[in-house]
Formats: sequence, structure tokens, C-alpha cells
Amino acid sequence: MISPSTLAPAQEIRIEAVHRGFLYQHLYAAACLLNSGQTGAISVAVERDEDIEQVTPAGRTYIQVKTRAQAIMPADIKSALERFDALRQEHAQGRRPGSATFVVVVNRALGPTLADQVRTGQLAGDVEILWPGRLCKGPIGQLPPAWSGIEEAVSWCVDRAITVPLAMLAPDSLVWKLAGRVQAAAAGEAPHADHTFEITDLPSLFDQIIIQLQDFPAPPEQYRPQENEPQIDSSSRVRIVSGFSGAGKTAWASQAATFSSHNCAYFDCSETPGEALAVSLVRELAAKLAGAGPDGVRKILLPGATGVESLRQLDLYLKSEGLSPIVVLDNVHRISAESIKRMVDVTSALKFMLLAQPLGTLPEIEALLGLKREPLNGWGVDTVAAAAVGWECRGDAATMGRLKTLTAGLPLFVRSAATIAREDYDGRIDQMCDAVDALTNLTQTAQEVILAKVFDAFPLAARQTISVLSLSDIGLVPAEVNKLLHAALGMDEQAVAGVIRTLRAAGVVEVYGNKEIRLHDAIRVVGSQHLSGMPADVASLARNALKELMVESFERDRTTARFSQYARLLLTCGDVKMLVALIGEEMFHEMGVAAEIWHGLEVLVAKDGADPVQQYWALDGLVFSDMKLGYMDRVAPRLEAMERLIDSGALGEDEILSFLMKRMLHLSYLGDENGVQRAIHDLDSRLPDKPVHQRVFLYNAAAALYGLGSYKSAMKIVEQVIGATFAALGIRPNQIFRVKQAELWALINKPGLDQGDIKRLADALELKALVAGKLHVLAPFARIHAMKFYAIAGAIDSLIRVGQDLADEFVARHDFVGAREVLEQHVMPVVVGNQLLNRHLDVRAQYAVVLAYCGLYPEAEREMERLQVYAAGLAPKARMILAGQRQLVAEIKANPIPQLRPGGRSPAIQRSMPISSGVKIGRNEPCSCGSGKKFKKCRCGLAG
Repeated sequence: MISPSTLAPAQEIRIEAVHRGFLYQHLYAAACLLNSGQTGAISVAVERDEDIEQVTPAGRTYIQVKTRAQAIMPADIKSALERFDALRQEHAQGRRPGSATFVVVVNRALGPTLADQVRTGQLAGDVEILWPGRLCKGPIGQLPPAWSGIEEAVSWCVDRAITVPLAMLAPDSLVWKLAGRVQAAAAGEAPHADHTFEITDLPSLFDQIIIQLQDFPAPPEQYRPQENEPQIDSSSRVRIVSGFSGAGKTAWASQAATFSSHNCAYFDCSETPGEALAVSLVRELAAKLAGAGPDGVRKILLPGATGVESLRQLDLYLKSEGLSPIVVLDNVHRISAESIKRMVDVTSALKFMLLAQPLGTLPEIEALLGLKREPLNGWGVDTVAAAAVGWECRGDAATMGRLKTLTAGLPLFVRSAATIAREDYDGRIDQMCDAVDALTNLTQTAQEVILAKVFDAFPLAARQTISVLSLSDIGLVPAEVNKLLHAALGMDEQAVAGVIRTLRAAGVVEVYGNKEIRLHDAIRVVGSQHLSGMPADVASLARNALKELMVESFERDRTTARFSQYARLLLTCGDVKMLVALIGEEMFHEMGVAAEIWHGLEVLVAKDGADPVQQYWALDGLVFSDMKLGYMDRVAPRLEAMERLIDSGALGEDEILSFLMKRMLHLSYLGDENGVQRAIHDLDSRLPDKPVHQRVFLYNAAAALYGLGSYKSAMKIVEQVIGATFAALGIRPNQIFRVKQAELWALINKPGLDQGDIKRLADALELKALVAGKLHVLAPFARIHAMKFYAIAGAIDSLIRVGQDLADEFVARHDFVGAREVLEQHVMPVVVGNQLLNRHLDVRAQYAVVLAYCGLYPEAEREMERLQVYAAGLAPKARMILAGQRQLVAEIKANPIPQLRPGGRSPAIQRSMPISSGVKIGRNEPCSCGSGKKFKKCRCGLAG
């Protein structure tokens, strides 16, 4: 989903709904404060006996706020009415003065039953319900109206804030400040620990809010939050937020201060000497944060007092007033650590938010204060895409992922790269990224200009280390870093440790929880440029060493990231033979390799004088990929080229068998039944007499028959393949029911295990599910079991595909909750965990549709809205399908009755279909090859 998407989308949805309800309630309380002049309120309390209590000279109005996704039912307000009964008794028995009025504010229209109760007067006479659009007269009409959602609530409050006399604060800032204060009061925090706002204090409250923001730089017109960005409000008194120039620190602080429940002030330290910082800070803050008049300021700014002494007096004054404001100090990396520590030591009420670049005195400040910096993580892929589209650029999800990796998602760097893409590459993000990767861009990005200065400030050993580490876009464990830097630069372990410490302190190297060391994405482009200017043997040694490290790691860590890194290294090193050998492995196509690998294969195929065997297997890999992805128009010319290579006599039997298999599948796609039968016989005459070859042949024959629409024949064969493969693995089908993945692995992990059989069994089970769907017969566990074996085999792409098909299967049975669980628990974590951005759009679009089927329309619409930014970068057909998904969500919302008949299938962004999958043919039945012979006597090879 693909933030990135969270690991638990269902939990995120529940949390969003809870906080949306609280925000609505806090905005309604803020509206009551803004509206107090009309209602004649004396005070407004929050979260005491009711959500909101408004006190007037005549009595009290108790307000309960309810937000729901559907029409309001009697059960929704039952508890409120019971509470109203108890409060009514309090007033009737004289324990509370004045009259009592009870109001329920709701964000949806009333359901038929409750509407009838209201119309017929079944509710108590002192109870009113306000719903969106209801017009009231009298005292109830003086209350803020009910709103349908947050956007409408904010709009109403802003309109009312405009009318506040002499308000210097922007109306929207005033609204959010009041909402923040309401939240603090609801929690019983000072200065409203009694949960109450006295109306006589409102002018002072507004004045405090007006003053505290005036020095903050204006946040961007459209602020885009960063991934997991920190909150400015915290129980910690001193914090550090660090990031390179361009990371958006000041914009974040300005935006966060707008929504803080604390008074906030901003001070830029960049032009202030360390020894003058305390006194400068006091003079700036005394009137603002203390709200003191001339007498108060004189008490703080004592004649002859040092800056530190005056700061202590300011802090004491704030403490006596019950205030603990936040002071945002920017560019503290330019100030001595001792100066910062002195200010922290003499204060207890003031809170400090220190903004710094990861250089200068920052490491010393961290050490002296015993703090650990908090990073700004940059924008997520969705946000990067939205920003790029806003700057007139385009690209699909994978391309926007490249842009995020290139820039680390840092706002200034993203904007600079997008500007160059728009002006130099017609808005094509992919072309801009290609140029930067190849070091052929003619316009420097802001990233290159800014980080070149950071890079140049390091000593030679550190610069060389950055350059070598720029080759790896994955994390390396310390032992791997030692081997890499020793091979490339001759550094020993002690030297490596020293350089890594220096780079880590500067924020250039990051160390993750599993102790993996990784170069910061943003500086990789600068390191790559420097590497290109180093002696050629250094780069060559580094690439070969990294390549060897990847091979060594596959036994313990065969992740998609490492596999893709290895494939790119083979291409860069010109190791065509190994790359082609790798492409011949089916698992290569499961690991989400980068697009540049396929481009490299295309170059190899077109190269004159290339080794014919290498050319053949490069074509074979391309054909496999094209069939898998549905690019069937590319297959025929590639098969013709493969046939020419075979006719040249330079190839062996393995190449011929591979070609015949691919041609059989292509003939099936073309609907050439006779051609498929000829291919089956051709293969039979050449097939080695080995069980594994027989199973592979039968599997592909079944897939070809499935493509022809010969579903019964395909089912018989695929079940035979399944049975034979279970036997080869030494287990029975009934042993895998309700067995977890680890237990299943223990069953099959025996001496002599052919790991390829694990994926072949998964392929056969998947094909059985597909064929069963066409025959309208049940194969309820085929896809579930296929997913288990794909997971064990590490066949990530197939696991995702079958998981999506399984979700569609649940939708067809109208089990929408089951479909949602499959996607949330088994598919999306794999996509996110392996950073498969080429599958991101597909899976998330399907998830949005499933959310709509589940009745979660706002969530479905928000997900589709996030995906819309990728539309311009899609191929026309994919763009049309995405639009269809968006329309489907709208149709489901308009008509919540399930759209599909049993056995139907929900539309989805086009996904690759398996070229795979199994059944046992009766020995006396006619063979499906068409020979007319009984199956047991036919020599076509289908009998195995």
C-alpha cells in the first residue's frame, strides 16, 4: 500500500476512525468557544460529565458528540440518553443549579427508526438531536451546527474565527490552536487542568496564541508530512531533530507548532555567537512566552545580569505561571555544545527542540546532553509521487520509488529533481533518474550541490569509503563492510571501524536494528560521482568483492533486495555468462529484479558477434518474462530468433527442449490446437527418461491445454503432476492440511530434496485452482496450499499473484472479510517487506475494491485517491484499468449489494497469469494428446 503502506492496514483504519471521532469532538468544543458570544456562555468544560458542557447564567447545556460511518440508530445514542437521565436527576434534586438542556450532535442523518422517534416526540422534551442540515431556532439554534465531516467542521470554525476582533493570528491557525488546547484540557493538562475554559480568559488565550507563532517561518502552502515524522509535543524536555540541509526541518517545526497544544517560539541560532545565545534568547522570548508586561520584563531582564542568569529568571517566571513552552532552536550545529548545555542546565520549565544538520557540533551536543537525534525520514513514495505530479512530472510506482531512493525523499531534493525532469526531460522521471544514475545529467540537482560540500569536508579515507559503499543500495553487516573495504581500499578492520564511526556521527551512514550498515540514500549519488573519478581498478575490485559477498550471503539471506543487487552487479561487471545462467533459473523471475536488467538483456540479444548460447538464454529469459507479464506481442519475434540460433547448429539438446516448451505455450496462446499437439509429440521424441523432466513436461502440457480451453484434459494432467510431485517430496496431500509453514518445511526437508520440486508443486496447485474455476468445480484449498509452497520456495512474485487470486476467490463467494484478511495478512506484507513497487499499485487497487465491498467506503476512496497520482505514468491500458477500479469503488458504494454472482470475479489492475499448474488420468481412458490410443499405451509422454 505501498507509504509506504503499513504492515497492519486494518489496525490503521481502526485507529484513524477513533482519532477522527476525537478530532470532530475537539473541533466542536473549539466552535463552542468561538461561538460563546452568541450563546452567552460563562464557561465551557470538556470531558467532565459529558463531552462538552456549556454553562450560561440560566443553566447548563450537556452536549454528547457521536460520529458514525452509517445512519444514526437508536443504539448509537442509548448510552447518552441514559447519562442524560442521571444528570436530569441531579438538577431535579437541586444538586446542580439552573435548568438542564441535553443535546446529541451527530455527523450522519438519522436512521428511519430514530427519525420516527424524533418525529413522534418519543424522546424527552429537554433532549435535542443536531444532525447535518438541521435548522433550529431559539437557544439550540445558537449552538454550532452539526457537520458531516472534518473538512466541513474546519471550514465552519475558520469562518467563525475570521470574526474574532483584533486577532492577529491567521483564522485557520487559531482554530487548530484552540483544538489543541481542547485536547490538552480533555487530558487534564495545565493550564486547563480542571477541564474548563472560562470565557473571560478567551481574549488572553487568543493573545497568547497570536504571539507565539509570529517568528516562525511560514510553512509551505501545502505541507506534505514525512514518513513517521516526530510530534513536537512530547514528555521529553530536550530533543534533537536532525537532517541534511533540504530535509525540511524548519518547515516541519513551523507546521508542527501550528498544531501544538503548547506555546511555541522559534529562534534561529545561525547568526548568534554561542556566548551571546542565552541573552539574545531571553530578549526575544521574555514578552512572548511569559506574556509579561513592562514590569514583568524588568524582573526577568535584571540590570547587569548575565544571559544565563536572565534565562534562569525567565524560566522561574514561566514555572510560577504554570507554563512550559517549547523553544525551537534552529541550526544548533553551529553553536558550541557547552552553550547549549548551559541553557538546558539552568532551566526546567522551558522545553527545547533543537534542529540541526548532522555535522558541526551536533555529535558533541548529543554526547554532553546524553541524547540521541531523531531523524526526518523524508517523504514516502505516495507523497513523492503526489509532489512530482504537482510539479508536472509523471512516472509509475516503480519510477517514483526510484525518485524516492535517489533523493531519500528529502523535500528540497525531490523538488529539485522534479524541476530538472520537467525542464530537461519533458516531465519523465524515469529519464531523469537514468541520467543521474549514468552521471550524464547536464544540470546539477540541489542535492548534488548541497551534499558535495558535506562530502568534500570529510578526510580522504572517509570520501573513498562513501564512494565504495555507494555501489550497494542494501544494508551490509559489519563483516561484509570489512571485506568490501579491505578488497577495494586495503583498509583493515580497525581503520574501517574508525571511518564508519565518523560517517555515522555525520548522518552519512545509518545502522539499522539488525546491525546492517547502509549509506544514506541522499549522498549515494555524490559517492558514485567520486567513484567514477577514482582509479578504475578500485571500482572493479569493489564491484567484484560486492558480487562475491552477495553470493556468499544467499545461503542465509536470499532477499529480493540482495538478488536484485547481485543481478545489477553482474550486468555492470559485464559478467554476461553468469547473468545468462542466472536468467535460465526460473526463480530469477520471482525476485522482482530491476528493469535495467531486462534492458541489458535486450542489448545482449541485439549485439553482433555475441556467443550464441548466451544469446539464446537471454532470449529465453525475455520470453519467460514476456509470457509471465502478458506481453504476448513480443513473444513471436523472440521465438523466431531462438529458432534461427537452433538452426545454426551451435546449440545443444537443453536449448532445443526449452525452445519447444516455450513454442508450445505460445501456440496455446494463439489457439493453435494442432500446433500444440505437434509440439507435444516433438517433445515426447526428445524428452530424457527422467521423472523430473516428465513432470516439467506434463506441467507445461497441462498449461498449454488450459490455454486452449481443454479444461477437463488439463485437470486430469495437472492432478497427475500434483500426485507425482507430492511423491517426489516424500509427503501425502492430507499431511499439509492446517500445517504451518515451518512444520511443512520440516516434513519435506530431507536428504536428496530437489528444491525445484517445491515451486513446481506450487505451480501445479495454482493451475489446478485456475482450471477448477473454469470447470466450476471446487478446489477450495488449492490456492492456500500453493501459497504455502511458494512461501517456502521464496517465489515471492507467484505468492503475491496467487494471494490476489485467492482474495478474488473469496470475493466471488461474497466473503469480503476473508478477502480483506488474505490481502492484509499474506499479500501486502510481502509487497511492502520486499519493496516490490512494480506490484504496489496492483495490490493496493485491489485492496481498495475489497475495502469497498466491506463497506469501508471512505477508506477505499482515500486509497484510490492516493493511487491516482501514478495514473499519468501508466501505460494507457493500465491507466484505463485503474480508472475502472475507481469507478467500481463508486458503484459498490452506490449499491452496497454484492455485485458478483457466485463464481464471478472482481475486476483488477491487470496482473500476470501463471504459465503453470495438475490430475490423474484413468489408465484405460483416451489420451488427451489426440492420438486415439488408450492413455496407458500412448507414447506421447503424458503418461509419465
